[in-house]
Amino acid sequence: MSTLLWWLGRPWSFIWGPIAWPAVVAAALLFFGGLLLGMMVERRDIRWAAAYSRWVLSKLEGWLLSRQRGFGALVVLITVVNAAAALLIILAAHLPPLSAVLIVLAGSNTGVMAERAGGSKAWIALVMPHSWIELPAVITASAAALEASALTLGLPWFDVLADMVWAEAFFIRATLPLLVGAAIIEAALMIHLGEKQ
Repeated sequence: MSTLLWWLGRPWSFIWGPIAWPAVVAAALLFFGGLLLGMMVERRDIRWAAAYSRWVLSKLEGWLLSRQRGFGALVVLITVVNAAAALLIILAAHLPPLSAVLIVLAGSNTGVMAERAGGSKAWIALVMPHSWIELPAVITASAAALEASALTLGLPWFDVLADMVWAEAFFIRATLPLLVGAAIIEAALMIHLGEKQ
């Protein structure tokens, strides 16, 4: 039992202590800044800037309209989209500016999809039950990437490698299970709301 608790709890603390609050705040500011940018892009109908987000949303809507596909397939699709974004942010941690740009893009993707699906009530996406899990997962993964990025500057190669391994372990042990849980809730809500229409 203690091994399981260690395995689950270890990613939430850094090798030298907990994730720094400035990294969490910076990740949240970058993500929510991107979210607002994405909402603005969708409102102004800037097609090239919203192309990827619209494509992802069309795939989700297509999944709902096709009665042949099941709940599990929708969970996998949502998980893959969200996990790929978080993993890219973490893998870019050795290039600090790229990691920050990817956090903004992840927020922008969320903003475009929220605006497209919700219109003037897009803010409701932030209080949906799956958001309570999904947003902290992405923001803490982004904070881990930012912290690993900050620690890579000026450190020897071995320390850079250790920071990247820690950030990837954080993703596997903490972020991915949370994203799967959020995807299950989101898929259930999408199917439930789709049946009501």
